[in-house]
Amino acid sequence: MTIKTALATVALALAAWGPAHAVPISYEGTITAGTPVTGSVTGNGWETETAAGVDFWRFSGVAGQSFSVRGTRLNPNLDPALTLYFGTTTADASLFLHDADWGGLTFLAIADDEVPVASGPGADPLLANFRLPFTGLYTIAIGGFSSNGAGPFDYSMQTTQVTAVPEPENVMLMAAGLAALLVSQRRRKARSA
Repeated sequence: MTIKTALATVALALAAWGPAHAVPISYEGTITAGTPVTGSVTGNGWETETAAGVDFWRFSGVAGQSFSVRGTRLNPNLDPALTLYFGTTTADASLFLHDADWGGLTFLAIADDEVPVASGPGADPLLANFRLPFTGLYTIAIGGFSSNGAGPFDYSMQTTQVTAVPEPENVMLMAAGLAALLVSQRRRKARSA
């Protein structure tokens, strides 16, 4: 066997081995608005973009809805942070990015240190009144940022969604359109009579 053939064989073996050992993102479950969920994450998996130390949750949203999500540490040593994406994924966990698009997910927002806490590092994350841009499935990634220790640390998370109230100018346009439709129907009836 020549060196060229041996190198080609090793390269093919490595190429075949890589995808076979890829670990896809796994979701903890689906979040229902108003119902808290709990989980456990590592102390800095979110910060170091190590998906194995981060929990992924999905939920369904409608474009225009006002959405809020709050992560709460259940262990004072956890410094939680979270990211909101549009879409869901089964991409390889090694692709995880907490601040950019990846694996078919569209990055939307980060929440970190918005809610002061009595003890521990940092503060808890709160993404408040975020207007959802699309209708479909969304992903939340929650994990540790600069926690005191490696963990695992427990957390709780809760979402709320409120259907958008039409803007006053949209209501006025709708009313004007309805009035024009009624006038046109009356004229049509008057002509046929």
